Amino acid sequence: MRVEELDTPTLTIDLDALEENLTRYQAYFTQHGIGLRPHIKTHKTAAIAAMQMAHGAIGLTCQKVSEAEVFVNCGLAVDILIPFNIVGKAKLERLVALAKRTRVTVAADSAYTVEGLSDAAQRAGITLGVIVEVECGMERTGVATPAGATELAQHIDRLPGLELRGFMGYPTPPAVRPILQETIALFDKAGLAREIVSGGSTRHAFEAHLLPELTEYRIGEYPTGGEGHLRAGRHTVEQCALRVQATVISKPTPNRVILDAGSKTLSASTLQTDRGVSMGYLVEYPEARFYGASEEHGHVDVSACAVKPEIGERVQVIPVHPCPCVNEHDEMVAVRKGVVEAVWPIYARGMIR
Repeated sequence: MRVEELDTPTLTIDLDALEENLTRYQAYFTQHGIGLRPHIKTHKTAAIAAMQMAHGAIGLTCQKVSEAEVFVNCGLAVDILIPFNIVGKAKLERLVALAKRTRVTVAADSAYTVEGLSDAAQRAGITLGVIVEVECGMERTGVATPAGATELAQHIDRLPGLELRGFMGYPTPPAVRPILQETIALFDKAGLAREIVSGGSTRHAFEAHLLPELTEYRIGEYPTGGEGHLRAGRHTVEQCALRVQATVISKPTPNRVILDAGSKTLSASTLQTDRGVSMGYLVEYPEARFYGASEEHGHVDVSACAVKPEIGERVQVIPVHPCPCVNEHDEMVAVRKGVVEAVWPIYARGMIR
């Protein structure tokens, strides 16, 4: 079957572009001696995770316990990092059960969280790996200061059932190097383990070598690309492997067309561009602006297009944000040179617990 024969809207991934992205990013991290730990929250697909491991990844990053369970159940019992505070009896019971099946490290930023981890690990009769998250400017999770991170690390080091393995930050552009250096100095002064110094963000991936303190790097969107990466120059159109195949179903005015792909296909994520808000990049019509959507309708301004799309025409849309876009779909179709090679179930779709 050719891609043109697929019903729309359909999520596809170009295998040549995917493999090129996996190769070029892995080569960079290998060259600089930094472990690449891909974040599966973008693709949520076992087939891609297996490819990432085959290309040289040191393990996987899973944002939630449920994601990690899916990948281990798919045969990827590898070194897994969960960079998330695990709180609550149900999650802790699942976490320690998972840790009996593969090596797991979790992040924490409070005494409350690590004490819960300790209790669960003791009850299960296991040792659980823990890293401290330190704030690196995002004002999300993370201990506010390197000194505070060191105090929490000392607490972890004293708690039964836990093994301190280091610390992490997000995002980690070169500007956060002083935070990493201060945290390392304080850990070393206190005699604390730090086998893991983990950074992350696809946006800053090719700057990771400017942070020689890092032992590993977590990135999610590098295999797929996306409109944001395209506009920033991190991916070319050809390297944006993830596409939504859509059909023009209406042309209410000469300058506006409607696609059969709305927020339930692409997600409601938007990107602010120099031309206004965008919900996706039309490959065949780069001058078009996908400016909004309802649930099943994509609204596209084609006033700047010299030649305009017509009803019944198919177009390819590069999503603004691949992560929530993938999470809207049960499967993605793997395509090479226009020919369908596989249909991959997105097993980790909706795994948010």
